[in-house]
Amino acid sequence: MEFWTLGTGSGMPSANLNCSSILVKTDEHCFLLDAGEGVSKSLISWGIHPDELDAVLITHLHPDHVSGIFMLIQMLYLAKRKKPLTLYLPEREDEFEGIFQMFYTFFEKLGFKLNLFPLADVNKAYETLTCHENDHLISYSDIIRRYSLPNRQKAYSLRIQSHNGDFVYSSDLSTVDSIADFCAAAHTILLDAGHPQTQQIQKLKDLGIQRILLTHESSEETRKWLAENPDPRFAEAIQGAKYNI
Repeated sequence: MEFWTLGTGSGMPSANLNCSSILVKTDEHCFLLDAGEGVSKSLISWGIHPDELDAVLITHLHPDHVSGIFMLIQMLYLAKRKKPLTLYLPEREDEFEGIFQMFYTFFEKLGFKLNLFPLADVNKAYETLTCHENDHLISYSDIIRRYSLPNRQKAYSLRIQSHNGDFVYSSDLSTVDSIADFCAAAHTILLDAGHPQTQQIQKLKDLGIQRILLTHESSEETRKWLAENPDPRFAEAIQGAKYNI
């Protein structure tokens, strides 16, 4: 398995970093995990063929993880993609086609079939890929209840199996506790180090993970801890880098 960190930035736009997006290639499939702003340009830069992607998985509906999906679909249409594409969404997938229609991106004109499915069902199509709900969106409970909003607060972490070890993409989360069992004994985890407190990130040391790549712009406190407590398992994820498992 190999993966590319196409976007390692946070929710705050950066002059140097794209928003969250990871390209993963296994022996059989090619997945895009999240589609933050800048993803289409990155795929072109890496020379990814329009028909190469098998599925796009959106872990949660914050703009920095999903806003690039609309330009991506337009790019695939203009590049004359023919192969069907599955877009897995964390929630409200039945409503999502309406957003494409609002942007005049009509499915009937695409030239390829775009299927929208719930991310919770991804393991039905790909046995080596599993998802686990995390605690990233819990803090929105009060406003959702107050205004009776349809948001379901679904945010997921992902794990992909391979012969040489598993890859875990935490996506955004509030605590490592919410995915501790899910990510244990993985070969590599790409961890959101911007939201969890440093004490939570430290817990990864005891989960049997060989490589811990920090993304989403680590907090100043976490950077300081790493400088004072060097550990070869921890490293900042480099945007545009290719990693192998």
